Amino acid sequence: MKLPEFSVDRPVSASMMTLIVVVVGFISLAGLGLDMLPDIDFPVVTVVTSYEGASPEDVEVTLTKPIEQTVASVSGVKSVNSSSMEGASVVMVEFESGTNLDFAAQDLRDQLAMLADFLPENVRTPLVMKFDITQIPVIFYGITSEIRSPKDLAKFIEDNVAHRLERLDGVASVIVQSPEVREILVEIDRSALETYGITLNQIVQVLRFENLNLPAGRITEDYLEYLVRTKAEFTSLEEIENLVISMSQQGNPIQLRQVAAVKDTIKETTSIARIQKSSGVVMTISKQSGANVVQAADQAKIELEEIKAYLPPDIRFHIALDQSESIKRMVSSTALVAFIGGFLAMVLIYLFMRNIRPTLTIGIAVPISIIATFVPIRLAGYTLNLLTLGGLALGVGMLVDNAIVVIENMFRHLEEGKRRRDAAKIGASEVGLAITASTLTTLAVFIPMALGSGLAGQLARGLALTISFAVLASLFVSLTIVPMIGSLFFKKHIKKETYKREFGEVGFARIKTGYARLLAKTLRHRGKVLGGVSLAFVVALCLIPFVGAEFMPKMDQGMIILNVGLPAGSSLQETDHAVQRVEEILINEPAMQTVIASVGSSGDGGGMSFGAQGSHEGMVMGQLIPKAERDKSSEEIIEELRGTLPAMKGVKIEAVDMSGRMGSSGAPVEISILGQDFKILEVISSEIQQLIADVAGLRDIKSSLEEARPEYHITLNRQEINRMGLSSGQIASTIQASTLGLVATRFRLAGEETDVRVKFKEQDRSSLRDIQMIPVTTPMRAQIPIMQISSVEKQKGPVAILREGQVRSVLVTANIVDRDLGSVVKDIKTLLVDLEGRLPEGYFIEFGGQYEDMIETFITLGKALSLAILLVYMVMASQFESFVHPFVIMFTIPLALIGIVLAFLITGQTISLPTFIGFILLTGIVVNNGIVMVDYMNQLRRRGMDVKEAIVQAAATRLRPVLITALTTIFGMLPMALSRQEGAEMRTPMALTVIGG
Repeated sequence: MKLPEFSVDRPVSASMMTLIVVVVGFISLAGLGLDMLPDIDFPVVTVVTSYEGASPEDVEVTLTKPIEQTVASVSGVKSVNSSSMEGASVVMVEFESGTNLDFAAQDLRDQLAMLADFLPENVRTPLVMKFDITQIPVIFYGITSEIRSPKDLAKFIEDNVAHRLERLDGVASVIVQSPEVREILVEIDRSALETYGITLNQIVQVLRFENLNLPAGRITEDYLEYLVRTKAEFTSLEEIENLVISMSQQGNPIQLRQVAAVKDTIKETTSIARIQKSSGVVMTISKQSGANVVQAADQAKIELEEIKAYLPPDIRFHIALDQSESIKRMVSSTALVAFIGGFLAMVLIYLFMRNIRPTLTIGIAVPISIIATFVPIRLAGYTLNLLTLGGLALGVGMLVDNAIVVIENMFRHLEEGKRRRDAAKIGASEVGLAITASTLTTLAVFIPMALGSGLAGQLARGLALTISFAVLASLFVSLTIVPMIGSLFFKKHIKKETYKREFGEVGFARIKTGYARLLAKTLRHRGKVLGGVSLAFVVALCLIPFVGAEFMPKMDQGMIILNVGLPAGSSLQETDHAVQRVEEILINEPAMQTVIASVGSSGDGGGMSFGAQGSHEGMVMGQLIPKAERDKSSEEIIEELRGTLPAMKGVKIEAVDMSGRMGSSGAPVEISILGQDFKILEVISSEIQQLIADVAGLRDIKSSLEEARPEYHITLNRQEINRMGLSSGQIASTIQASTLGLVATRFRLAGEETDVRVKFKEQDRSSLRDIQMIPVTTPMRAQIPIMQISSVEKQKGPVAILREGQVRSVLVTANIVDRDLGSVVKDIKTLLVDLEGRLPEGYFIEFGGQYEDMIETFITLGKALSLAILLVYMVMASQFESFVHPFVIMFTIPLALIGIVLAFLITGQTISLPTFIGFILLTGIVVNNGIVMVDYMNQLRRRGMDVKEAIVQAAATRLRPVLITALTTIFGMLPMALSRQEGAEMRTPMALTVIGG
């Protein structure tokens, strides 16, 4: 039994099946997660290695190069990039798309384990991390207090807030960060050390061996087995002060208190953080993998409100980021867009049909199709996000197509005198194969998108599968629910004239007649028409460069991030002074909600540096009020701030453009100069900066080499130290321990661990002279100052050393305002042609960042489009049993470009990833109308009708269903194209592409 016959003959069973689908659909909807974007797997694994106090050049030689060579041998590696900074090496390993990152990360760990023995002694074990988009905090709080220090505030929040929040379902971790980190400082008096003849290494060794707990086996006593442990860990600072570190020549014990002061303090301040101009801490809340962002965030906020009732009044929470609110606004705006689109489609159907019954039937069919779609979305493991919801909103106008075809055919059989039940069964069965073929044509378009690789494939997959599920659901509903409702709800047998009047035929007759005359006239002047169409197509192709191209459309960021940079070597206080002026301007901006400022770098990641590379850098981050509550976009606010920010000598203020960085780690414009000699690279990068300075739309042009940090280089006299029986390593480690300090052990108390650091007191290490006077003990127990065995010279070193493909590189980066990425890069390439021709041998220029991602994405989607067109041809060739007829229909695909270019020029949109997705989607839509017409033309020709007459009659007869399906699709997507709410930047290009095409 066919589906239509079953539904009509057994309406109760069909109703119960529908109800089951609806119930399961709602259950699936309740279990779906809510996210801003789908889970994107970035095939990048990062290796971070700390080497405290080492210069960028030392880090490059001792860490970065060996690690690069080691990881490059791992299977599946696509590229290796690195950054060597003061005290840290960061190596980013990109794998081929589709690589299992868990296995890849383990392979890297195995390779690095073999390298561990060849790394310097003070280097920490390399940390291998894979980026997971779900690790981004869902809520970011700034917390202040008027009476507590950041260290005490962080401790209080951890004990009273963080632990309670971590117990909630869906919450993975709550991290509290403070610019102040507790430390036990053993401050050495150099003169006392020299008096007693004790070395710094002696003190470090004593602290290490006096602070330990060691197992000592087991003993059995009275039939019980006891573990034996030696407990000698420090329990108080007094124990540390009273440690005996040596013996005097008279045999008297020398205690640590005699040569040092032991202080419970904070680490040396290398960073400053403020929230709303007050010192404080930040608290980030991360969700568990697969958890619902909105549910996790809502639970955390509810719990926090309950906790606040018991907190002291001096503690204040300032929300700096809340993904859940953005997601809620995105979901509600997308749902509203879909609802309005569906409503407009229903109104249009009624205007065409002039009958409420088929309109209501379609009005029932569409929601059921959408609800049914939630089931496969849940089974496929997807969440409701900007792409899947966008797919549903895009599909609303398409979901009515199958139902319209079935209803029209049912009415035709009613007109012929059949009973409602028979008309419903026969009408749906007759077009069942046709609408199935049409649905398969649409699905054929989405197969390449669903199978695509890389970022483009991951973003398009959710949208493609969502629309595919929805279209399949609409096909099922059209063959079951629609004929069942029709058999019960449509009017009984009516006369032909009544049918024409009630079904809108009379009112549409004039349009049909006029169209037939126009078509006949067109066929008589085929050459002129083809010439005009060809000219319009050529003009559209020529106008494409004026449309512009970019990787992602610029989205409203919801926050503003400004990086403040002073000359390398600037003090923390000087940088903070500049940051405060920028901070003041942002706080006075009416659209600003919360402002967080960070100055300097924490070095070991213990503080709140937010990516700064030294004391000369700072950052100001401002969270904006919701988009609907302000009359300016984030980009417009940034442009206004550029004009307001004070001009400070030597200070560079750069806006971080996050709007187009979805999936891209680079700046909008990123020019890489590769070579080995930094002096040559610096000359080339300076010339590039000068050449592109006047390119329209460029902002914040910056070179990674334009800053050099002042350094003192201590060069050891190898002949002299060999004569004295010393070693270079011994001297270097003594200098390091004296000035930077050395973590000798950890003080453990009440489950907390605190570093115990040994170093000279401030007045013994504050100048170059103090460092030169650091004593070194020879094997003969003589103490000599460093200055006797070394020389000092002043130099400048790079802040960071970048490498691409194991070759040194310099980056020239810039932001873009009021222009598209493709046009800007085209202008830059034109300006650099002469320079590229005269580069020294071994030096070359590459374009990376968002431009590289855009090109890769367009190539990937271009392949998907080609495959989609091929699959559509195959489906139509099978349907028509002809190799030629599909080409007649597919001729309409390139002509869609005329409407797309016109729509984009009028609205100011650019070609981007969503545009490409929309065009692939369009490929499956535009052919459906052609299938309806060509199929009927072939039927008329088989009846013996002349070719021209068959074309005119078939086109005129099928005009109304073609117009209905096309216009319902257009009107269904119109709200999406006109929307300006959250997520509109991604939805609008797709909708405009389909509408224009």
